[in-house]
Formats: sequence, structure tokens, C-alpha cells
Amino acid sequence: MIMRNILAVLALVTGFIGSFAQDHYRVHLDLAGIKDDRLRVMIFPPKITTDSVTWVFANSVPGTYEEHFWHRMVSNFRAYDASSVELPVYRSPDSMFVVARAQQLRYVTYDLDDSFDDTTGRNTVFAPAGTAFEEDSIFVLNHGGIVAFIDGMQKRQFNVTVRRPQHLFGGSSLRIERLNDSVDTYAARTFDELVDSPTIFSLPDTATFNVAGVDVLVQCAHSGVDNIARVYADELAKHCQTIARFLPAMPVNRYAFLFYLWRGDRTKVARPFEMGALEHNTSSFYFLGFQRKPIGLSEISIHEFLHILVPLNLHSHEIHEFNFRRPVMSQHLWLYEGTTEYFATLAPLHDKTLKEDRFRSEMQSKLRSSKLPETFSLTEFSRDVLSEANQELYPQIYTYGAVNAFYLDIVIRSASGGKQGLLDVVLALMKEFGPNRPFHDDSLFDHIERVTGPKVRAYLDTYVKGRNPIPSADILPLIGWKYIPEKRSEVLGFGFEFDFGMSSGKPSVKLSPTGNVNPLKVENGDVLVSVEDVPLSELFDSAEGRTMLRKFRSPSKGATLKMVVNRNGSELELNGEATMVEKIDRHFFEVDPAATPEQVALRNAVFYE
Repeated sequence: MIMRNILAVLALVTGFIGSFAQDHYRVHLDLAGIKDDRLRVMIFPPKITTDSVTWVFANSVPGTYEEHFWHRMVSNFRAYDASSVELPVYRSPDSMFVVARAQQLRYVTYDLDDSFDDTTGRNTVFAPAGTAFEEDSIFVLNHGGIVAFIDGMQKRQFNVTVRRPQHLFGGSSLRIERLNDSVDTYAARTFDELVDSPTIFSLPDTATFNVAGVDVLVQCAHSGVDNIARVYADELAKHCQTIARFLPAMPVNRYAFLFYLWRGDRTKVARPFEMGALEHNTSSFYFLGFQRKPIGLSEISIHEFLHILVPLNLHSHEIHEFNFRRPVMSQHLWLYEGTTEYFATLAPLHDKTLKEDRFRSEMQSKLRSSKLPETFSLTEFSRDVLSEANQELYPQIYTYGAVNAFYLDIVIRSASGGKQGLLDVVLALMKEFGPNRPFHDDSLFDHIERVTGPKVRAYLDTYVKGRNPIPSADILPLIGWKYIPEKRSEVLGFGFEFDFGMSSGKPSVKLSPTGNVNPLKVENGDVLVSVEDVPLSELFDSAEGRTMLRKFRSPSKGATLKMVVNRNGSELELNGEATMVEKIDRHFFEVDPAATPEQVALRNAVFYE
């Protein structure tokens, strides 16, 4: 379809042609006109007074702590004047789109590929921040991957018009106005708010509920005609009640849980390995496997909802004034993600829907899962989280970072005689700062010290900013727990352990020997390629692969194992037989039966006050 025909269609559907002088963006998304699996976008910018402008596609968005490079998904970027005559466009050194003779610019158009089904390797976007354009079926609109803005004009309003198939329903935390059977509109005050407000168009499978004055929407997008949103809503309502009892008041009055539930179609999702969720101010977006009844939704949903505390209502300038073109990271990822993960575990304990033994087991497991360099600074890691090395370490913020928050909570309680905890500190700072008043990154420790005291500042300087490992042996006895660094035993095995991670959007398993008995001659840093001729990519997706994994982890007597590993760039076959090997289990948290009443009282203050 030529450009003038597109203009005519949009004129009939949305009535947008008229005066071009405006102080906001008008964005038109044609979901009903998908062609070659690409979405056509048209944007009318605010009035321009400069000779040239640069259109920016986000290189990252808040909450993901990774680079996206959305410009790689763009094709056919064109700029036009009021007579639909093309203006010159060229690429900047960082691959953005520069429009010359910009004072004549009236609109731009471009086509977008989506990230969910990308098989080219151009983008490795965390799925909950990604985009999906499934014709007549599901559209995931994470606007950071869809809408461009003019550099320097990020804080203008964005009015979005969507032409959609009539049978699809649009869900978002934004107010969506239905103009007719096939056209919806919604608005965001800034680009930041637009990115913060994902939207899904899918077959209507929705439910609502209200908890503590918060109106909640649940939308489930999936193939097929199942109606499961009510079941998800009932489960989420329980978790929201837990949150409501954990917090003194809910800081939002509306919220949306948006789900993309994948049913295994690899033509629609090319790299399904990074399932999870992404938080927003009044919503969270989930990419999960399809289940008619949600299993394991508790901690992830509580975690994402609790982000309404940090960073959404307490954050630094780096997040508040996010640089989508050249991202600058805050040094307080330990607060934004580590503390939130801790609160997500503490809230059910506080609500007594989680037992103390289970809480202790979960915190112990988090510390066991932490594999860090001998010296490690949480603030240095956070500031440089986009580096390749720290991207590998990123999952540690949910394990080591959560245990650090637990220990910090204990220190705060101990220093205040049990009267103040980490949540109290966060809430006090939220009143002082809040969603529209960020703190300076370098000043956070000063603010925390001001509302707590020098003992808490000493902990932050030593174990959060400093490179010292968090002090389990010193902190846990304060609440009447014992810390045992390791226990040794002999078991049947192959003498190595593995560390699962992600590399360029694909699963990666690194191996390391556990002791002197090493029948396969594994070397530290070997990267797993296959087990018994089953490629790594299939180990997690097939019954045969899962059988191999069980053999891999818990061998029987006389079992043999064949693996192919990548060692220093070359593939090498390793063979060996299971034998008795030394097993070292680390990081045990145990209740001290001789705990004093003072220790028990502090424990109760941490858990329940």
C-alpha cells in the first residue's frame, strides 16, 4: 500500500488530518494491517523549530538492566512534510535516525519486526520487555520497542491510536477509550510513562477484583479460547491481600496483571528460555508457560507488585530521568531488586502464610545459589551492570542481594532495639522523596544513616559499597540462628557441579570440578554442549533431555556419562563412570536451641512487626 493510501485509511478511521501544529506526539499503530509479520507505525511529532532532529529508539528501558538496541528491529524509516514529500534521513553514529529540514517535518513512518519470534540474533530482549505481533491473535505492545521519540522531546505527551481487529480486547493500566469497534485510543503524559505502561491486545480473557481499594485487572493472552483469567485473578487476589497486610497503605489505586501464556509454538516465540516478569508503576507484565491453574505464581507476583515501593516510589535521578539513548545505571540495584526480592519472601512470613522454617530454607537456598567473585561490591556491580561480565552475574541480585537485604533488616532492627526495620526505612524515605522527587545516587547512604544511625551506615559501607562478603556468622546469631559454612559427605556422582545461566538469550551451563575425584576430567569453565548426544538446547525442552538431566544430577551405581564441552573455544568429548565423590554443601542456617529471649524477640520483630 502506498503512503497516500495509508494516509487516506487513517483519515477515515481516526480523523487525524487537520492542523499539524501541536505540542504532543500522535502515534498510530495499525494492528489490523499487519503485513509480512511487521507492524506499521506512524508518528506525528510536536512542532519542531530546529533544522534537524534525531529520532531515538530505546537502547534500554527501566527495570531490565540490559541493552535492547530496538533500532535493529526497524525498517523502512521515512520522514515526510505536509504534502507527503519525503525528507532526507540518515543514520547517526549510534544508529538513530536523523531527519534533515526538520522544520518541515509532519510525520514519520516505519515498519517493525517483533522480538518474540526473532531468529536472526539481532535482539536478545528479555521477553517481558519484548514485543509480539501475532496477526489476528496477540499483540504485545511494550512501547519501548515500538515508539520512537525526538531527542530532547522525551517529556511531551503521547496520544496513541490503535486500529485493531474487531475481536481483540486491549488491556493496560492506561485508560483505553474505545472509539468504535476497531479503533482504541490511550494517552501517556511522557515517553517514560508510555514505556511504563505495556498494553496487550488479545482475545478477551479478563477478570477484575478489588483489594484494599485497588482496582485490579487481570488479562491472559494465549492461543486458543480458554477462559482462565478468573482462576488467575482469584489466585492473585490472595497474594494482593498478603501485600495489603504487609504495607500500611497501598500506594496505588489501580493495577494491571498482564500475562502472555506461551503454549510451545516456536514460530511465535523463538527463544522461550527467559520466562519471568517486569514491573511497572501500576502494572506488571508476565511471560510464562500456559497453565489453566497457575502454579508458582506467589513469589513472582508479590515481587513485581512490591516494586511499587522501590524503585517506582523511591529511586535516583538515573531512573527518574532515564536516558533511553545512552543508559546510565544507578548504583542501587541492591535496593531496587535485592530488597524487593527479600520483601517478597518476608511478606508471606509476616502474613503467616509462610512458615518460619520455609522462610529460613528459602534464604539459605538464596545464599547457596550465590556464586560471586571473592571480592564483590554491590554498588560497583549495579553501576556497571550493562557490562558483559556483570550481565553474567545479574541473577545474583535476586539471591545474594536478597540475603543482603535480610541482613540489613536485622542490623536496622538490632540498632533500633527492634523498633525499626528495613521496610520502615523505605517508607520513611518514600515520604521524603516519592515518585516525582528522586534522590541523588551518591547521597542514599547519607539519607539512610540519617533515619537509622551509624551502625547501619557502617554495614552499608562495608558490605554493600565495600567488597567484603556479607557476614552471615556475625548477623544470624542476632536473631538466634546459627551459621554453618559447610558440611562434607561422600555420595555417588561424577565429581563436578554446574552453574546455569543465560548467554545471548540462550541457556548456558558452566562446569567446575568439586574435588580431587574427577572421573570425567572436567576443568573449571568448561561449557556444556551436549549430554549423551542430546544438545543443551533440548535438555530443557524434551522428555529425553529431562531424563538426561536426572542422570546428570543423580546417577545410579555403575552409570556412565558422555558429555561434549566447549573448552577454550574447542569442543571436547568427556567420558566417565559414577564413583564415590566428596560432596560439599555450603551455607547452612539452623535455629539455635539455646537462643536467648532477646534473640528470639529480635527475630520476631524482624519477621512480624
